[in-house]
Amino acid sequence: MNNWTLQKKWTYSAAISIFISFLAMCIILYFSIFNWMLISEKKIAQNTLNEVVGFFESRGPIISIQDIQRNKTLLNQLVNQEQSVRILNSDGIEILRINDASDFPNFSSEVAFEFELQNINNKLLYHNTAEIDFGSFVGYLEISHSLQNFSQLMNYILIAMIIFALIALVLSAFIGYSLSTILLKPLKELRDEMQEANQYKFSKEITFQYTNNDEIGELLTIYKQLMNEVSETITKQDEFIHNVSHELRTPIQVVEGHLSLLNRWGKNDKIVLEESLEISLSEIQKMKKMIEEMLKLAKRENSNEVLETDVSKVLLGLQKKYKSLKPEVTIIIASDLDEVLPVPQTALEQIIQNLIDNAIKYNENKPEINIEVTKSNLYYVISIEDNGVGISQKHLPKIFERFYKVDASRTKIKGGSGLGLSIVHALVKEYNGIIKVESKEHYGTKFNILFPKMTNE
Repeated sequence: MNNWTLQKKWTYSAAISIFISFLAMCIILYFSIFNWMLISEKKIAQNTLNEVVGFFESRGPIISIQDIQRNKTLLNQLVNQEQSVRILNSDGIEILRINDASDFPNFSSEVAFEFELQNINNKLLYHNTAEIDFGSFVGYLEISHSLQNFSQLMNYILIAMIIFALIALVLSAFIGYSLSTILLKPLKELRDEMQEANQYKFSKEITFQYTNNDEIGELLTIYKQLMNEVSETITKQDEFIHNVSHELRTPIQVVEGHLSLLNRWGKNDKIVLEESLEISLSEIQKMKKMIEEMLKLAKRENSNEVLETDVSKVLLGLQKKYKSLKPEVTIIIASDLDEVLPVPQTALEQIIQNLIDNAIKYNENKPEINIEVTKSNLYYVISIEDNGVGISQKHLPKIFERFYKVDASRTKIKGGSGLGLSIVHALVKEYNGIIKVESKEHYGTKFNILFPKMTNE
């Protein structure tokens, strides 16, 4: 049964359930009719016995055959009911038999108070014996009530019930199959839709429609949500792989070209050797940085880390770091807040550091970066504004996409990977934040990062 289809299980279950219910009703009905008719037959036999005994005893000491023949009512009753009566003397010798329609068992002088059900020569009958005493005659009167008609009628009823049971079995199987076909049709269509989706690698749009608000409708809703997520994941994965392969291809080709040059003749030329090694190391550093940023982004996307960070401490630490690494850069912090943000320290440092790096990298002037921390009713706001080259309006909606570059040639010169702002956006979003950007070419860029306030405030 584990390999049966749901429709087959449904059909068999419906057929068997209805058949067993109908069969149980037939059995109960059959035995009810059987017992009721058997009691009726016994009452008829008892009434006949009483009438026959009363007839003989009412005739006095002398009774003739003509007296019996003249009692047409009694004779017709015996004939119609297939009843036989016989008179026996005190020694059990039969003297008279009326209507030889039913057999008698061996004589016994014991008088029974009720009719006994007996089987003689494979024929059912009711039998009883009564004492009679009229005049000088003392003997026994036996009556045998044939149940042949009763047996035939019960057989007919039994055959009819079996036929109806078989009809009910076929009908219930047909009804079960029809209902299962109708009710399972949406599931089959949904299954076909899933098979097509698998065949086309989840690229085919969902065409199956089902408007009823039931379990199948809920299942379709969940399926659509899963398909959207799978499709989005596959799209992002394909795009990610394409972009990574594209970005890594260039530095690999550069390194390969210089190594080939050295292998052919450049290793004997000191200037060429130093230049090739310097360029190769530079390209390797670019690849290393890109891979590190990709791993950081992937790690953040799978992180459930929840910590609290003193924003002032992070800003002062970054200010001190850049003062020693890049003395030409001016970082101005305007914050009177001594607040704790619902963001891990490493994540907040990476967000601000990436924005500072971009502000320094894409700047044709002496870099000046203003960082301001404020708060509103619902959010803490970190504003980072620079005096760099700025971003045109047409590029602003796409700057947070992975590997998106506003100016590819400029990015290659500066050594960018196209992942920095994507990492910033992912980190801000992970901690329920919002990032907004304002920019004007040749005038600089301003990023506003909003983090929700702590829930216990």
